[in-house]
Amino acid sequence: MNDIQTSPLPRFTYVNEIATQSGIKKKIPKTSLERLIYNSEHLYEILSDNKKLKSLRFEELELLRDIRDLVESEQQKFEKIKHPDAYRRELRAAILPGYITPDLIKNVEEKLLAELLNTQLKSEQDALMTALVFLQSHTDLHLPVEDNPLWETIFNLSLKDGLKFVDSLTVLLEGIDSLKLNDPDQLTRDPIILQKTKQICQWAVFWRRLIEYQAILPFEGAISAVLRGEILIELYFDELVHLPYSLYQLFSDEMNRADFLSESIPDGDKEKLTEKLTQAIQRCAEKDLPFILPELIKRIEKITNKQARGELKDQLQQALNQLRAEDQVANNFFLVMLIAAKISMKRYWENRRDRFFFFTILKNPLDAKNYFDYGNILLRLKKNRVAEQLFHCAIEINPDAFWGYWGLGLFYLKKNKIIPADEYLRIALNKAQKIAIRQPQKFHREMFLIKEDLKKLGRKKIRQQTKTQVQIELF
Repeated sequence: MNDIQTSPLPRFTYVNEIATQSGIKKKIPKTSLERLIYNSEHLYEILSDNKKLKSLRFEELELLRDIRDLVESEQQKFEKIKHPDAYRRELRAAILPGYITPDLIKNVEEKLLAELLNTQLKSEQDALMTALVFLQSHTDLHLPVEDNPLWETIFNLSLKDGLKFVDSLTVLLEGIDSLKLNDPDQLTRDPIILQKTKQICQWAVFWRRLIEYQAILPFEGAISAVLRGEILIELYFDELVHLPYSLYQLFSDEMNRADFLSESIPDGDKEKLTEKLTQAIQRCAEKDLPFILPELIKRIEKITNKQARGELKDQLQQALNQLRAEDQVANNFFLVMLIAAKISMKRYWENRRDRFFFFTILKNPLDAKNYFDYGNILLRLKKNRVAEQLFHCAIEINPDAFWGYWGLGLFYLKKNKIIPADEYLRIALNKAQKIAIRQPQKFHREMFLIKEDLKKLGRKKIRQQTKTQVQIELF
């Protein structure tokens, strides 16, 4: 590392010649620092698009493995980092010195010079000149490796996901509150499917239809208190993992219509749409209620214990008795009512947890990867039961994809359940390999990571066998 910083690199003889010939010498600042700052906006595009410069990458799988090993080995250290910029700098500081060798620098300089001599476009010349200045600054300005903009750019390009990958690691370690959307305006906009669902849930005919079901009678008092805003029963969209898919199935054929939200609907059609939406939410409730019921009972118990009003306390207790009786039909309709109340009353979901779930899953509710991504974040946040439900949902939506199986493999791996972890990880690898045969350019990184998880599982298996092995007493 010290040799790299102190040995001077060849000066820009060829660069100065080409600059003189092209008549741009006067426009280029003379000092390295000025040139470093000068006109770097096209650098990323040049390194991304130029065929000969695409080979200026660090080996992706090796880099991913190094990042992963670093985070796992020093997890407590990285958990204390609160700012993504500081986190990325820590990663670069620890990893890049091992990749930046004199041979690599020489190779980069030769390729940049060759392209500079051949290119005719002014914007490409400026970008290549800037890249060469970045390279020179590695010694000239005594910048640490991790602060050199050229190496940072190549570091990001070497990972197909670039900074998004590193930021996802930050999210996994810092928690869901640190998430930042690419478009901040989305925080004030509801997904279009959610807007349509809210529109229907606010119709009088919708609630009249729900009240007609006899199964809801034991919960009538509690539901009335919820709708009047007297009590707030916690319920999160990521606990209702089948809801986005159910709503998408209901509205997918009509979403592209210009009047999807603004159309005037006759009363007869409102009745039909109300029935369809009720059935869609009910399908979600039937699948998610067994998972959420124990937590829902705890939350209502907590609210009941805090209630001072006798009448409201009795209504909540009646709802609790019904939920504990495990009458599936009645309990399903109670959950349907809670979901409808949550969607129609904005105060129920003005939080990042709900918004991030919908923005993640509703990008494409048919894409099992979205469920895997969200579930993987929840695993790191130790919300294991919700994560498990998401992985199962991913398999239901697309049983031919490997994402849900991989997620369940990771879930059981963290639980130290060797047999199911091995089963799901091998299914995931098998399915990923089949997809890679049809699409050779995809999923190399994922297959590498699944194999690494199987290796980690193998090491756990050996440790467990060692612990359970009978020790022979020699004396």
